[in-house]
Amino acid sequence: MAKAQNGNMSIAGKLFAVIACALMTGFMWRVRGDHGWGSMWGMFAVGVMLILFIYAVFGDRKKMNYELLPLSVLLLGITNGGWGTLNSQMEGYLTSTAPFTGEEAARLVEIDPVHGLYMMLFLGFGWMPLFAFTVASMFSKKEYKLRHYIILIAVFYAVTYIFKFSLSHFILEAIHPEAVAYCKEGFADRGIDLSPMMAYIKEFGSASWAKKIPFARNYFTSIDVMSAAFGALFTSLAALVVLKDRFTALISFLINAVCSLSITVADVFLIIDSDRGILPPVGEVPLWIKNPAWSLWEFFTGFLLGGGIMLILVLLPKKYIAEESFTPVIPIKSRPLHYICSAGALYTFMLSVTLIRPLGMRIGTHLFEAGKVGDEDTAGTVIAVVLTVIAAAVWFLLNRSLLKEEKLPSKYTPSQFSKKAALIYFLLTAAVYFFTDDALPFEGIRTKEEFLTQWNNGWLTVLLLSLTAFILFLIFYTLTVKNVKKHTRIEVKEFD
Repeated sequence: MAKAQNGNMSIAGKLFAVIACALMTGFMWRVRGDHGWGSMWGMFAVGVMLILFIYAVFGDRKKMNYELLPLSVLLLGITNGGWGTLNSQMEGYLTSTAPFTGEEAARLVEIDPVHGLYMMLFLGFGWMPLFAFTVASMFSKKEYKLRHYIILIAVFYAVTYIFKFSLSHFILEAIHPEAVAYCKEGFADRGIDLSPMMAYIKEFGSASWAKKIPFARNYFTSIDVMSAAFGALFTSLAALVVLKDRFTALISFLINAVCSLSITVADVFLIIDSDRGILPPVGEVPLWIKNPAWSLWEFFTGFLLGGGIMLILVLLPKKYIAEESFTPVIPIKSRPLHYICSAGALYTFMLSVTLIRPLGMRIGTHLFEAGKVGDEDTAGTVIAVVLTVIAAAVWFLLNRSLLKEEKLPSKYTPSQFSKKAALIYFLLTAAVYFFTDDALPFEGIRTKEEFLTQWNNGWLTVLLLSLTAFILFLIFYTLTVKNVKKHTRIEVKEFD
């Protein structure tokens, strides 16, 4: 099997990379929804593995420096949105979340499931635009400096907030009129004499305020995800118009589109048994699929997303992934300060906090359940901080010789480092996921009846899927790495 370096793999190697990335991202996205991760912190963990995998596959390119590793992870996590009531609307139903006055339960009303489809597509497109732009810029022929990243980040947030407080409200009324009409009913029930738009502006989009009012949470969430999607679109357009970079504009748009389709297509597990959803009726759905529908949605969102991103990258024209020599660029003139900032962000935030926080939170929960602490969140946070400090100290001690040189955070090139770090981080994540909570039902299967119970409630479905993805990723990751040249010449420029 022919091998080439820096991303110029054989066809088989590209196939291995796509499969490995799909399995890895599916596993990590399932993990992100588990206790200890969740929301932004869960996306940080997904981002760690995604960017390490991309670095490992595409070699030591000029732009793939150590500084972009933790930055990419940060940019992926901070744009993390929320789906609230959105991911069930393709069933053809919408929940009020909060009950109306005099009613004990939230209302469930019928809506057009196509409107739910629109919202899911918006949700996915605005999920990771800054990460998409950063990844695209790594392969672009344009020379990117810090100011270019600042410009596009500013564009994203400026456009997002402009749409939040103006245009998104009119667009929502045009494409999802039921969301607006039902929100008005909720306001009337609470005696709120404001339009949904004015209430959103007055409360500055506060989700905690909206969730107390029937249908308001859905309205606020819809405005947020639509605005983020337009922010993502204009970020790609800014790369094209302002930075004159057609490549980054196109690739960032495609990555956002893949995320949009992935999060929407995987939603099939949540709507498959609907009697009036966007899909035709399929009859009775087995309990081992129906009960773990949320976890299946999480896994296959990541599976489709990871495979899609890697497919885009491995199919890039050769001129964008041709061999390059790694040349460290030092953005901070002070050598000691550069090393401390670069290594600190890499070892403390990216590789320690993102893994140790969920471990600390899980330990805190166990101590709380055992009656040894009074507040599980506080205990978990304290444990996470202590373990992070210890882990960061270990990282620095192992690389203390580099502190004297004050050049790179590791003796390896970024690609070589990422190949090792990706495997270690994945294994440690799997250990925390499987062995520190209830992912493995050690005491829950002792009889045939208990087995059937665990099978029907979906526990075993998720377990078997996670274990299969874990094992297959290790196999395909090994095959992928073998198709990438292991060493690249390093050109270390002296500091000015």
